[in-house]
Amino acid sequence: MRKEHSTNTINEQTLQQFCNAAKTLALFQGRWKLSILFHLQEGPSHYTAFKQLLPAVSDRTLSKQLNELMADGVIVKEKTKTESIYTLSPYGHSLGPVLSALSGFLHQP
Repeated sequence: MRKEHSTNTINEQTLQQFCNAAKTLALFQGRWKLSILFHLQEGPSHYTAFKQLLPAVSDRTLSKQLNELMADGVIVKEKTKTESIYTLSPYGHSLGPVLSALSGFLHQP
């Protein structure tokens, strides 16, 4: 984790202010975020479903990644009496073409 006032952090923040592509890519930084987003494109999901999908991720890391995606406005968390359900926000849905383009690179020769 970088220091808040380091040159690298300041440069990254400046770049994101002036470049929408850099800002969008920053949303995906994190080992599990893309997997979470691809999973949520299929529909709402519970925390336990993410744990089954990503068995190697720790609870702490998964919670952190989900919280960061919520803070960025990409996903929303709806609480019921017994569980929490995660869904893509309208902004998260708008990232669909970006996610599709990213997954398309896997199928390139």
